[in-house]
Amino acid sequence: MKKSELLNSDLSYEISKMGHTQTILIGDCGLPIPSGVKRIDLAVKRGVPSFADILETVLSELCVEKIVLAEEIKTVSPAMLSEILKRFDD
Repeated sequence: MKKSELLNSDLSYEISKMGHTQTILIGDCGLPIPSGVKRIDLAVKRGVPSFADILETVLSELCVEKIVLAEEIKTVSPAMLSEILKRFDD
């Protein structure tokens, strides 16, 4: 049985294949996703699990080299911006 925090097998598999310069995106239910892009839907109901819960769990398995955030987060969700940034040194 898997011992680490991340239990979702699809997400764990995708993270295990990631290398330098590859990208993973964590988005909410309103994010448009082009056809042909792999999507792993983790939603149980609106807000569950939370974005912060997913981010925290992904970071337990993945070494992140760079983050890219939507400009709108500064004005639309400054509290979430703070939650995200406190998880990264720089």
